[in-house]
Amino acid sequence: MTLYDQVKDIPMFKHFSEDEKRSFVEMEHAMQVFSKDNIIIKEGDRFTSLYVLIKGSILITKTGYNTPISKLSPGAVFGEMSFLTKKPRYSNVIANEEVMVMKMDDEFFRKIKSEIKDKIKDYLIEILINRLDTMNESLSKISRSATISTLK
Repeated sequence: MTLYDQVKDIPMFKHFSEDEKRSFVEMEHAMQVFSKDNIIIKEGDRFTSLYVLIKGSILITKTGYNTPISKLSPGAVFGEMSFLTKKPRYSNVIANEEVMVMKMDDEFFRKIKSEIKDKIKDYLIEILINRLDTMNESLSKISRSATISTLK
């Protein structure tokens, strides 16, 4: 399977033209491979790269917790909070198997066209809105449960 075949159906690229997808694949400096148990991001790190998981799965962990917070599959975007806020990393990201990621750092963004930057920005906004909706729904359920518990 070619690199293009691996990225063409990733959700972040759904609004990209075929030429734009191919231009991503040609930016080989952005592709990184990690072996199982390699740390991709360490909690507290100050670098602010954004990543897209191309192949494999990763675990999101938090120092002091024994179980992973989340497991992400190909197509997942991670590192977006530090990328957007420039704050230290909130969690660890560990390769659950051999993984390939696309690292989007300052050099990457200097090399891409502004139309592509805008599409990435729009996708990040979409992700954050979906997460906010999910969080609001969860808080609403917790609030209802707490209200019912206090009425009993």
